[in-house]
Amino acid sequence: MADNYLESQREIINSMQSALLPQIEAANRAVTSNWTTPRHVTEHYARLVSAFADNTIAVTKLVNNAMFANLEAFKRSVQTARDNVKEFSRIGVNNAKTFEQVARETTTANATTTFSP
Repeated sequence: MADNYLESQREIINSMQSALLPQIEAANRAVTSNWTTPRHVTEHYARLVSAFADNTIAVTKLVNNAMFANLEAFKRSVQTARDNVKEFSRIGVNNAKTFEQVARETTTANATTTFSP
């Protein structure tokens, strides 16, 4: 019984193999014929290297653009901070001058009211 089963399996495999073998060989020839000649291998390799180089250049451009945009934004933020510090300094100086002026006026007003005969 086991021998009959194995024999039937062999026959099925041989039938399938003989039926599909021409299609498999044709597909194999179509795929490998373009890769077997040195000229085709060289062309495919050159295309791969060229595509890799093009992609590398494109990525480099993207990275450079992003880097320069970030540097420009940083430069603007530093300039804005510098301008803000100048403005805060000006406000502080103006407040100090105003305080000095009010203090003098208060001192002068107190002096004139105190020493009036």
